[in-house]
Amino acid sequence: MIKQFLKDSFLYSFANILSRGILFLLLPLYTRVLSPGDYGIIDILTIFGALVNIVVTLEIFQGLARSYSDVHDESEKIAYSSTALWFTLCAYAFFALIAFFFSRELASFLLDSIESVKLFQVAMLSFVANGIFYLLHGQLRWQLRSKNYAIVSIVFTLITTGVSVILVLIIGLGILGIFYGQIAGAIAGSIISWLFARNSFKLLFFWNKCKEMLVFSLPLVLSSVNVFIMLYTDRVAIKKLMTISDVGIYGIGYRFASIVGFLMVGVNLALTPLIYSKYSAEATRNELVMIFRYFLAIALPLIMLISLFSQEFLWLFTTPQYYNAWSVMPILATAILLSNMYIFMPGLDIAKKTKNISTINITAAISNIALNFILIPFLGIVGAALASLVSSFVMFLMYAFLSQKYYFVPHNWHRIVGATIVSIFTIFLSLLCFYYFDNYIITALSVLFKISATIIGSGIVLYLLIGSKKIKNLKAYGLAVIR
Repeated sequence: MIKQFLKDSFLYSFANILSRGILFLLLPLYTRVLSPGDYGIIDILTIFGALVNIVVTLEIFQGLARSYSDVHDESEKIAYSSTALWFTLCAYAFFALIAFFFSRELASFLLDSIESVKLFQVAMLSFVANGIFYLLHGQLRWQLRSKNYAIVSIVFTLITTGVSVILVLIIGLGILGIFYGQIAGAIAGSIISWLFARNSFKLLFFWNKCKEMLVFSLPLVLSSVNVFIMLYTDRVAIKKLMTISDVGIYGIGYRFASIVGFLMVGVNLALTPLIYSKYSAEATRNELVMIFRYFLAIALPLIMLISLFSQEFLWLFTTPQYYNAWSVMPILATAILLSNMYIFMPGLDIAKKTKNISTINITAAISNIALNFILIPFLGIVGAALASLVSSFVMFLMYAFLSQKYYFVPHNWHRIVGATIVSIFTIFLSLLCFYYFDNYIITALSVLFKISATIIGSGIVLYLLIGSKKIKNLKAYGLAVIR
């Protein structure tokens, strides 16, 4: 399992890093063309799109993922895949009709302007196209075809980025160009995904299969809605309590903090299908322990890097109107990590305890809503980031406690907590440099201090989580796997 995980996660991570890396390289250009208000509008529409993708298809792709791994007959696999596809297409067609019929009202509600109807309609088309692409692309994951998945991801990114750059920077369409680019990328990605997985889809629909998948996924709709609330309440609350420009500044900080998501995406895409297919094997639990510790050995130093060099990233990639985003980057990076670490606690998913998952996410969402409206009036966008951090921590603790009851994984929590404390101390100590050093010469010294602190802190974290001997073994093993 570990060998396949390393191969798959490398491919998934490579495609994801390339995709997001291109977007980061475009930030210096986009932030000179788009204002914080424009980024705020993009974030509000993206939030609505995320909700659409959760609710419209009733999360049937999660039912497909769980059912697909339990059957071994090829005709049964085709039946599940085809049923999920046709259900998804019909659901999005119905949504598109409703969204266009009420486009004036929805545009006015979301963007406080009926003049944004065309923008809203184009955005809705991009959400539909991306939703269909997500299901077709995901089929390659369930088939453990990581190479094909990576190829599609790269094509999707190149076309989305290329079209967006032309329309935004050359033709001057502004925000519209962003969503047109997403439509183009999603259409191209869907076609290529279908070509790779075309033998999995037929003109077939089985109500009993659909019902089985929906029985699994329906409780997860409520769960996902609450995850959505937890992830996006901050921006909605900022818009209500502050301004749309503050949403844009916060969104830029979130984009940089989500660098940690580069690592999470590759691990999640590779690990989830493997756990579903191999959880009954005796060695899986111990292998999951090792994978988690190796993962943290990379994730914690990455959070140190994002946190300590938040100002430098913004100075390099954005303009002065976005510099205040540095204050939320360390907090959001940690929150993003915590909110995704449930994948290492798979007991509830394996046991199909979707009601428990919903309870966890509802609890986290309620705490997030309350904390946002309590903290933002006093701390501004920092309060929103703290609300996300606390609710993510609550969610992780509940997952860790409940999942162990159904599928115990013998994690070494002493090492994990120790490495986390070292990371927090390193970040806190180094950020003091920002407050004490102001001129250019001393700022250069502070950067050197941050680099030294990151290296020392990362070394201690690696030692605590892995140990010196295993670090050498892992390096040799990783090179062998890549070859």
